[in-house]
Amino acid sequence: FGQARQSPERVARFQRSGNNRRAVLYRGGDQYSLTLIYIHGGGWIRGSVDAQRYCASGLAVETPCNVISISYRLAPEHPFPAALEDCRAALRWIRSSTAPEGTSRDRVSIGGPSAGANLAAATMLAEPSHGLESALLIFGVVGCDFDTSSCRRYADGPLLSRKELIHFFDQYDPGNLRSSEPLISPLVSDSLSHLPPTCIVAAEHDVLLDDSLNLAKALEREGVPVTLHVEPGVAHGYINHGRLVPAADASIKVAARFLAGDSGTFESG
Repeated sequence: FGQARQSPERVARFQRSGNNRRAVLYRGGDQYSLTLIYIHGGGWIRGSVDAQRYCASGLAVETPCNVISISYRLAPEHPFPAALEDCRAALRWIRSSTAPEGTSRDRVSIGGPSAGANLAAATMLAEPSHGLESALLIFGVVGCDFDTSSCRRYADGPLLSRKELIHFFDQYDPGNLRSSEPLISPLVSDSLSHLPPTCIVAAEHDVLLDDSLNLAKALEREGVPVTLHVEPGVAHGYINHGRLVPAADASIKVAARFLAGDSGTFESG
């Protein structure tokens, strides 16, 4: 996917209440191809479009599709729901007549890693009328239970610890709404049946592994088609490390096959 990585095409900034947000377009398809809204991770308090170029551009080429990687306001300066509002604004923009030329407004999917997966799921719950084609949730934080089996097993990491996870929540959700607010913790939602076919990619050695497994099971119960892929032997964030971690390319190919229409089946993990 080298060419797409080297030459991202910058597109017009979208607006939410007068606040300009940056977006980058990776062209892998034509105007009839899928448009994937890609939301970066970083625990809601850090991260950027540029830091997660590898996966976004790789998906554009491998699917192929057009990936629009978006930015959003970060906590703690901008706690919940600021980031979610920006993601919702991005979805409306991509569906509108002002969307980037040469991209589809009709075939739209959404996804991202970690906190980006959280925001993707929350955006779908908050915007059920937009009829998204599919969702891609990569080692997402979708619950708020810090005592799951994986949270205890990998409490000290690697790469993401239980203590860091709690800190991220405290910065994003200072009002401690998480246990009852599905737009912060999608697993508590009673509207999961409205989600589109979903691909969940998880890391084996990750505090968030059980979040992915629990969401897959919840979606299956609600009749939502689910593809679950647990990448063995890797830790949180691996998909952004490119060729340094061969599993990154393997998982990008799994996700690309799903986005291209090979939805697969639910796996117990």
